[in-house]
Amino acid sequence: MTLRRSVLFYPALSTERWDEAMNSGADMVVFDLEDGTVPARRAEARIAVLPLYAGPRKAGQPLRLLRVNNPRTEDGLRDLLAVVDCGDPPDGLILPKIEHAEEVRWVADVLRPRHPGLELVVLIESPRGIKNAMDIACSTAGRDGPQITCLFLGTADFSASIGSDLGWDALAHARAETVLAAQEAGIDAMDGVWFDPSDEAGLIDEAARIASMGFTGKASYDQVQIANIHAAFTPTPVQVGWAERVLAAAAADPLGTARVDGKMVNESIARRARRILDRRPT
Repeated sequence: MTLRRSVLFYPALSTERWDEAMNSGADMVVFDLEDGTVPARRAEARIAVLPLYAGPRKAGQPLRLLRVNNPRTEDGLRDLLAVVDCGDPPDGLILPKIEHAEEVRWVADVLRPRHPGLELVVLIESPRGIKNAMDIACSTAGRDGPQITCLFLGTADFSASIGSDLGWDALAHARAETVLAAQEAGIDAMDGVWFDPSDEAGLIDEAARIASMGFTGKASYDQVQIANIHAAFTPTPVQVGWAERVLAAAAADPLGTARVDGKMVNESIARRARRILDRRPT
């Protein structure tokens, strides 16, 4: 199982940081042609960054993603065509400001002939995107070609679009909808950035609460946050031990009457145990 606990962003023009990104320890790294690049320099950034993806991903390296511009824009169209023309494309694309399933299907159709194996990470950043999150998350299911692997809630842009702060209560509904849509589609769910790298306690608290909701990862702009993010989304030895005992008890008692630590073990508990073991780093 490919873990997508963290995604670390770099500006597309910061090509000198490529080796830093590859050694960052993040599960995914993104060079950003959208918010990380001023509009006047996007053509320059496109030319500069795409050659860095040449060659296969080496063992231990993060997934190498590229955030393109929204496919409804001129910059987004130029980004997609540049990726199509790449002999060695990124491992995947982050698609920002997606609001309809058809947008994702159209991107997948454009990429399919030359790059059918690309991952698509879909970024939801608006009320309409949240309203359509279930359809968006499931939009590539059963189709050939690029597949959505992760639904990503852009908390900052979403908050700006509704006039709220980044507080827990303000984002609770959007987060719940994101998790439910991702689970329905059988894909990962990524939460937005914790913007203060000096507030370690705040990050740890929010990441733990996000993980308890069912999210599988959290985004970052700062490498110093990666260890704490991974800790929140990686099972502890105690959790792994519990999961192994649950599955052993369930296998030994197909009638569903087994108990672990005095508590009943049924199929829903066994399913939770399997999910825990699936999240172990290899």
